[in-house]
Amino acid sequence: MPDLSPQNRIHTTVDRSLCIGSGDCVDTAPNVFQLDEEDKAVVVDPDGASVDEIVQAAANCPVSAIFVVGEEGDLYP
Repeated sequence: MPDLSPQNRIHTTVDRSLCIGSGDCVDTAPNVFQLDEEDKAVVVDPDGASVDEIVQAAANCPVSAIFVVGEEGDLYP
């Protein structure tokens, strides 16, 4: 089990090999996701939005590069 964030109790990761830098996740949850110098999404604060908003941001990813795991298992996908 990966380390979970203190507040949301989730672990959010971006598969950089899949990420195309569309920025949809940043548009949805800008306090959680940012694009780095390679225009790839990175998680800057896993507690920067509600779990629902983070799952929505993951769902908005056109290439399904974002994975969200909670205490009970996978939240997305």
